[in-house]
Amino acid sequence: MKINNFIVSVSKLTKRYGMSLAVNNVSFDIKKGEVVGFVGLNGAGKSTTINSMLGFLRPTTGDITIFGQIIRPETAHQSHDKIGFASGDMSLFGNLTGAQYFNFALRRYGQKDKTRLHELIKQFDPDQNKRIQDLSRGNKQKIALIAAFMASPQLVILDEPTSGLDPLMQQVFIELIREESARGTTVFMSSHYLNEVIDVCSRILLIRDGQLIKDIPTSALIGEGGKVIRVVSKYAVTPPLESVVLTQSHGSKGHELSFTYKGTATKLQQWLIGIPNLIDFTIVDHTAEAAFDDLYALETSEENENV
Repeated sequence: MKINNFIVSVSKLTKRYGMSLAVNNVSFDIKKGEVVGFVGLNGAGKSTTINSMLGFLRPTTGDITIFGQIIRPETAHQSHDKIGFASGDMSLFGNLTGAQYFNFALRRYGQKDKTRLHELIKQFDPDQNKRIQDLSRGNKQKIALIAAFMASPQLVILDEPTSGLDPLMQQVFIELIREESARGTTVFMSSHYLNEVIDVCSRILLIRDGQLIKDIPTSALIGEGGKVIRVVSKYAVTPPLESVVLTQSHGSKGHELSFTYKGTATKLQQWLIGIPNLIDFTIVDHTAEAAFDDLYALETSEENENV
């Protein structure tokens, strides 16, 4: 029997709702200690995949293995004591206070030590004394995140975990993931915020229309960025090779051209020198979000060409 060090293995996962195909033949593996980002537009299949991993949904076809156990709704609870989970719209016990919910969750994990819980409470500073149903969305999310991590689980699965958090708490969350990564915790997280995925994840899985279309190291995505060049000249110019035009217009100041560029600095310098009557230019780093958009569009165009 072949032995591997995968904490999670998703193999040819497909989930249908009647005639609707929510997830289509998705496969990926996650090694112990990895922090993996799961990125896609709304309706791409992220939550369906995660709910299948947790055993909340039964796959139409395919298998999911976590800690060596094939996940099915009737047996998934056997692995839940090793898994932390939080989502952006998580249903908690509204009649309990935050403190009562933490005690309940610790009992479910079979844990009495509250050391980690107290550390997390200090970090997130939630309102523990009100009933959860009376809390703001941000405070509810703090409760959910603390509960996901307080028992020091081996695997944490997060679905839009910072939804409802203010920017300060989003930064606290990012620091938490860095701490957990240093501890060797395995984390799988979906997010709408690409910057937070890039900050903490070593890999990014890109899903579109239920299909996994890219599995890319975060460093490679960052490397896709290149530069954004803006030039203003008296006459219209043609951009250099290895560029994608963003905007071009003609106004009172002259012809303006904006494009992304991923070639060498030497070639760009030669191109700029060759522009007659150059009026102005700027060069800035291409953002990670824009690099992601380029990658998403590239994968879409390549698929269309193959149809």
